[in-house]
Amino acid sequence: MVNKVVWKDILNQDRAAGIIIEDGKILLIHRFRGGKEYWVIPGGSVEEGKTIKQALGRELSEELAIQVLASKPLFKIRNFGRFEYYFLITKYEGSPKMGGPELEWANKDNQYILEKKDLAKLSKINLLPGKIVAKLQGLIRDNQWASEVS
Repeated sequence: MVNKVVWKDILNQDRAAGIIIEDGKILLIHRFRGGKEYWVIPGGSVEEGKTIKQALGRELSEELAIQVLASKPLFKIRNFGRFEYYFLITKYEGSPKMGGPELEWANKDNQYILEKKDLAKLSKINLLPGKIVAKLQGLIRDNQWASEVS
């Protein structure tokens, strides 16, 4: 039996998200939900008693079927009253594919599609939360991850 998701509880928890960059493209989850289309960086809530790094590893294992071996903190933002922590994933095992609860929740009105998007074109898509677009563009401009990703 799947536990019922209580969005109010999830939004009260901090979030950890993993940025995977390969060949000038960022791995995103393309969402169609409630008649809206948008993209998000894979990740999820930090459960009580867990660290942000533990949440990052658990969420990417569940959502993408990968094991995070190395990561680098990039930035944090405040969004809807909670903190969101963004990490650059510098090394992982496995081949990213959608998994976890997202597959159970998916239907024609609630879709999760894993996609790679060109870093230079992030401002042309509805990447949420919107305030991370400028942060990512700044990192691109400053070449913050070129030497970090193998």
